[in-house]
Amino acid sequence: VNTPYVSIYLEGYDTEPRIILQSALINIIYTNIPVGTYTFHLSVLDENGRVPISENTYTIIKEAKIYDYWWFKVYMVGIFALTVAYLTWIIFHTQIKRTIDFQKKELEFVKKQLEMGNETVLTIARTVDAKDVNTSQHSLRVSEYSVMIAKELGYSDEECENLRKAALLHDIGKIGIPDRILNKPERLTDEEYAIMKSHVEKGAEILKSFTLVNHVEEGALYHHERYDGKGYMHGLKGEEIPLNARIIGIADTFDAMTANRVYRKKLNKDYVLGEIRRGSGTQFDPKLVDIMLRLIDSGRIDIDNLYKDGEADEDK
Repeated sequence: VNTPYVSIYLEGYDTEPRIILQSALINIIYTNIPVGTYTFHLSVLDENGRVPISENTYTIIKEAKIYDYWWFKVYMVGIFALTVAYLTWIIFHTQIKRTIDFQKKELEFVKKQLEMGNETVLTIARTVDAKDVNTSQHSLRVSEYSVMIAKELGYSDEECENLRKAALLHDIGKIGIPDRILNKPERLTDEEYAIMKSHVEKGAEILKSFTLVNHVEEGALYHHERYDGKGYMHGLKGEEIPLNARIIGIADTFDAMTANRVYRKKLNKDYVLGEIRRGSGTQFDPKLVDIMLRLIDSGRIDIDNLYKDGEADEDK
């Protein structure tokens, strides 16, 4: 037979022999054969391609490579999982770090804004005190007394800070009062006193758009209201007066009596304490009077230090 049929069969892999003409047989390739032992059958068939005339067999052993073992596959899966986990952690860590860095920058910005806000408030308060030669450091002392009272009332740190700033700005309306009235050493006329009283409304108008402090305008507008309703400008009484304004009011009055003014020296210590007591329920909130007297008695408000120079109006 010049061109016989050839049978190719890999026992253990092929399901049946493949029969082709010898002229068509160039090479035989098997891929992805599992690990194991196989018998390769190569047969020459008769002219009809059915009966083997001659057959050779070859034993083929597919040895296992490292990647054929199950534990290697588990190992590679584990390595892959660890790689994915590591890359995920890197991405997550980088994102978290960026977020933290961004938040730090935001916090630093807010901190700077708060510091600038505090400096702004303090600068305004100093400007007001500098304009009124009678009240050097007055706003600062009123803010300190106010915060002491607030702490006794259980104010939070944030509420105390708001009150401190409001107290620093309570007299800001005096910027709009003419110097001839503000610094007049003699008794004011009724007309001049009416202008002086307008500083509370001027202050509230200035502060109404001031967003650094919650309800800051209330301290300026209502700190001259009286508990019995006989104050100015709106005649509010009792708890109609915002609590912060009531606190600033008693702190303001105490400092006014214990500080020297152009038109008089500081008032006698006993007189001051008597005035605070007499004002309970009339000028001042009784609860705040009790707190103020307690702060003085305990020495937290050092009234003796205020009189250490010995200068006081002995008539009062």
